[in-house]
Amino acid sequence: MLNDLSQTARQTFHHDFRSAILFGVFGGLLLPFVAIIGRKIGASEFQVALLTATPFIANIFALFWTEDIFGKGRIWYVVWPGAIGRALILGMFFVSTPFNYTLLIFFYMVITAIPFPSYAYVMKANYPDDQRGHLMSYVRLGNAGMWILASAIGGWVLEKGTGNYRYLFPVAAVFGILSAFEFGRIKMECSIDIIKKCENDKERMVTLSHLAAPFKNRVFRQFLMSYSLFEFGLLLALPVYPLVLVDEVHIPNMVAGIYGSIVASFGLAGFFFWGRFIDRHSTGRTLSAVCLTASLIPLIYLSSRNLWVLGAAHAFSGLTYAAMELIGYVVITRMSSNSDVPRYMAVHIALSGVRGGIAPFLGTALMSAYGASSVFGLSLFLILFGFFLAVSTYGEKL
Repeated sequence: MLNDLSQTARQTFHHDFRSAILFGVFGGLLLPFVAIIGRKIGASEFQVALLTATPFIANIFALFWTEDIFGKGRIWYVVWPGAIGRALILGMFFVSTPFNYTLLIFFYMVITAIPFPSYAYVMKANYPDDQRGHLMSYVRLGNAGMWILASAIGGWVLEKGTGNYRYLFPVAAVFGILSAFEFGRIKMECSIDIIKKCENDKERMVTLSHLAAPFKNRVFRQFLMSYSLFEFGLLLALPVYPLVLVDEVHIPNMVAGIYGSIVASFGLAGFFFWGRFIDRHSTGRTLSAVCLTASLIPLIYLSSRNLWVLGAAHAFSGLTYAAMELIGYVVITRMSSNSDVPRYMAVHIALSGVRGGIAPFLGTALMSAYGASSVFGLSLFLILFGFFLAVSTYGEKL
C-alpha cells in the first residue's frame, strides 16, 4: 500500500505513526485514570463532571485556530501547543488536592485542543482522499497497541498506591512531548488544489463569515443534526460512569487499568474496522452503525453493576470512540475542499465543545436528583433518537 503513495504521503505516514505510538504511551498512562483518580483523591461530582467535560469544552477554543494567524504553518499549531500542553502534566508531581488536580487537567486540555483544525488540514493535504481512512486507521492501530500495554502498566502502578499518580503522570508527559516533536518532522504537501500556501502564508484571524460557510453545506447540516443528538446522549452519561465505578462498584485501580486496555484493544479493532467501513459506505450508514454501537454502553450500565459485565461496556466504548475520531477527520474532510477543512473541523469540534460543556453537568445533576439509572436511560434514548434521525434523513442513501 505505501509503495503506491507519493513520497510526501509516505513520510507523513511514518512520522504520524511514530508520533501515535509515543502518544499511545502517554494516553495509556494518563487518560484512563483521570476521572477515577480524581474521584479517589476527593473530587466532587462537579469536579468529576468537569474532568470528563474538559476535553469537549476545550474544543470550543478550536474556533480561534481555524486560520494560520501567526503565519507559522499548520505543523507549528500541532507541535508546540501539543508539547506545551503535555508539559503541564509534569506539574502533577506537585499536585495533591482535587482543586489543583482538576485545574491542571483543564489547562492541559484547553492548550492541546489548539492542534485539531490544523491536524485535519495536514491529513487532508498529505493523504490521498481514497486512502485517508485506511492510513489513519493504521496510525491508530499503532497508537492503540501501545495504549493497551501502557494502561495495564499504569493500573499496576496505581494499584500499589493511588498517590503514585504524582509520579506516573509526569512520566507519561515525557512521552507526550516526544510525540509532538516527532509529528513536527512532517513536511507539508504543496499542490495546486491547496489555495493557501502550505507553510508561509499568514491568514486572517477567523471571522464569522468563515464559521458560517460550512452551514451552507446541506450535507454537513444533516450530519450535524444526527451527530449532535447522538453525542449529547453519549456525553450525558460520561461523568456518571466513573462516579458509579468508584462509589457503587468500588473499582480497584488495577481494574481501571484493565478497562483502559479493553477500551484501547477494541479501539484498535475499531480503527481497523471503521477505517474501511467509512471509506466504503455513506455518511448515513456510518452514523447509523455508530449510534447502534454506542447505545450498548448505557444499556449495559442500566442492566448491571458487575465488573465483568461492565467490561463489555468499555469494549463498546472503544469501538465507539474509534468511530468518532475517524468520523471527525475522514467524513468532515470528505465534505469540504482542502482550504475549508480547518473551518469545517473547527465548527464540528466547537459544537462538540458546546455539547460537552452542557451534557456532563446535566448528567450529574440528574443523577443527584433521580439516580444514575435515569441518566443511563436518557442517554440511551437520545443515542437511539440520533440513529432514527440518521435513518430518516439519509433514507435510501443508507
